[in-house]
Amino acid sequence: MTWRLHFTHTGYCTSNRADVLQGEKREKIRFYATIGILVHPNHGLVLFDVGYHDQFYEQTKTFPYSIYSKITPVFHSPEENAKSRLEALGYSAEDVSIVVVSHFHADHIAGLIDFPNAKFICDSNAWRSIRSKRGIWAVKRGFIPALLPADFEHRLELIDFEKSTAVKHHKILKREYDLFNDGSFMISELPGHASGQIGARIQINSGEVFLIADAAWVRENYIEMKLPSQIVKLFFSSWVEFKKSLERVHRYHNEHPSTVVIPCHCFSTLMELNRDSVEL
Repeated sequence: MTWRLHFTHTGYCTSNRADVLQGEKREKIRFYATIGILVHPNHGLVLFDVGYHDQFYEQTKTFPYSIYSKITPVFHSPEENAKSRLEALGYSAEDVSIVVVSHFHADHIAGLIDFPNAKFICDSNAWRSIRSKRGIWAVKRGFIPALLPADFEHRLELIDFEKSTAVKHHKILKREYDLFNDGSFMISELPGHASGQIGARIQINSGEVFLIADAAWVRENYIEMKLPSQIVKLFFSSWVEFKKSLERVHRYHNEHPSTVVIPCHCFSTLMELNRDSVEL
């Protein structure tokens, strides 16, 4: 049995094309915060990231978290919350059983508060990198602690790629975690943009999708191996690991051209998969 994927966005921030792709002209572009809503007849309702939420504005009103909103101006409305997107599709937030957290940047976790029954899954390295961070040290990691539900740690399940028996070796992607032990939802290590960042290869009715979070920002990154500007090194956990992860995605794309690779912030990919969710 396979998954059904609904792919949509939760609003956007603005960025500069020259920062996303070295050598490109300087122009403002939209960085949509996309999410994957996944439905399986046996495994239920699963989210891959939850994107922006109204509370992002509330939690960035005061210093030092206001720095985040000034660096990346956010455009979001309540009907774009992950919960609202689910309800528009006929699902309930209470029915979400799992949220896979690719990494802890605010544009990926702000909506976690709306899923009271979900188990949260992330890489142990990702959690370790931010769990004690507060104030300016959190902002440097792109993390806003108050965006996490009060019982987040109680509902958290960590993936240990070193020790877990559910980890399998892939010739290109290296270590992957078999979430349901049936090969339908494989979680891949894609660190560099953030510590412990993960992606997911998922079997759907039409084939396979590969949600890669921020291992690439736009398709040109992984198709042409066009790196972002050097300035973004300041915001990455490891430039070396980022390039290794990008190379793995590039190789996987070349060897599996039928797989739909989905970077979180790629406008072209969003338009191809869900044009109706975007107002130009």
